[in-house]
Amino acid sequence: MNGTTSSSSSLRALCSFHPPRRSLVVPTASRHVTVSSSFSHPRRRRRRRSPRRLQRSDPHQNPISSVDLEDIADRATSALTLHLRRLLSAGAEAFRDLRTSVRADPADGRIVLSCRPSSVRFLLWTLLAAAVAVRVSAVLASSLRGRGRGRPVVVRRDRSLGGREVVVGSSGGAIERKSSFTKIARSGVTERRTEKLPEWWPSSVATPTVESVWKEEFQKEANRLLRAITDNRMSGMDYKDDDIVQLRHICKTSGAKVSFATGNTRDSFFRASVDFVLNTCSRVARPTATVQINGEEARKFICGLAENIGLENTRAARIICAAVAARTRACLLQSWALEGQGKRIEALEELSKICRIFQTFPPEENSPEMEMVASSLEKNLGIEQRQHLLVLFEGVCSSDCHRIVEEALGLVSNQSAKWQSSSFL
Repeated sequence: MNGTTSSSSSLRALCSFHPPRRSLVVPTASRHVTVSSSFSHPRRRRRRRSPRRLQRSDPHQNPISSVDLEDIADRATSALTLHLRRLLSAGAEAFRDLRTSVRADPADGRIVLSCRPSSVRFLLWTLLAAAVAVRVSAVLASSLRGRGRGRPVVVRRDRSLGGREVVVGSSGGAIERKSSFTKIARSGVTERRTEKLPEWWPSSVATPTVESVWKEEFQKEANRLLRAITDNRMSGMDYKDDDIVQLRHICKTSGAKVSFATGNTRDSFFRASVDFVLNTCSRVARPTATVQINGEEARKFICGLAENIGLENTRAARIICAAVAARTRACLLQSWALEGQGKRIEALEELSKICRIFQTFPPEENSPEMEMVASSLEKNLGIEQRQHLLVLFEGVCSSDCHRIVEEALGLVSNQSAKWQSSSFL
């Protein structure tokens, strides 16, 4: 009985015994989570949560799919800086290696080239990169030039070309590209026109035949005179009229030709010769008289001189026409200045110089040179002043030159309107 009682009491004590709870600490990114378990009752057992589930439930943890742009930018910058440093270091090392790669062997008399393979590779890659950069730059430049094509062009007159129109640029948008180029092509601005000699240009200049012995002597004399002319010019002296006449006389007599060292010197000498001829023409007492220089007509003198110095006929004619236009403008302005001072006789004398020059070298109608003179005078003289000069010119010169002076003064349209109104009345 007692044994039964003791066994039952021990059984009750065993059932009522609660073992101590054991705790499991799970580390996470931000805190420790405690998981408790007990053997007292099966229903009180808790399942252990995985760290992944704990990370998702953590409000302070960033999502896995989020991207840190600043971190990526910092890494890219660091990588780029590292590559640049490596490149600069490799370049400096290759430069030092290549600078000492060539040496001369005094024993064998040979030139030895020795360098590391890395230096050769760096040099080849550098040359390849430079070639690619040049090619890309050329492609970009051509594309930029292609964008500018087709736009309306800006046309100006070039004094060195005798007032001819040249294209100096482009402006406007891309809408008018096709129409503008069509208009320019029709007007003939972009097309190269065949230049024609003026009507006053002599058909031919006679070349005398001289024996070879004397011809060599004349050629030496012409070359000696040319050297003297060039030396005087290099010393700062102007071209002398006597030297111009003497050079033409030697070349005309013997058929000799001279050649200047440069084209600019030749053109400068010819312009001085043209000024000498125009001054001679303006000093003629009678406008209708034929101007002669050293027994030769002024036209043949200057045209023959152009041939003697090796100047093309078209360029020589262009220089002469430009000089005539410049002299016309200067005389018109001087005439108006004298007229404003009350010196009528001197003003008429300036206009007479224009008439005498036109008798020898008459400009063509609607010439670009006279158009340039008109555009210049319109900025300096008013319409009434230019009309007054035209009236004075008509009193001292024949009607053959009136039309040219009207063009030079820019009064062609006004005179046409005046004639039309008078004919209507």
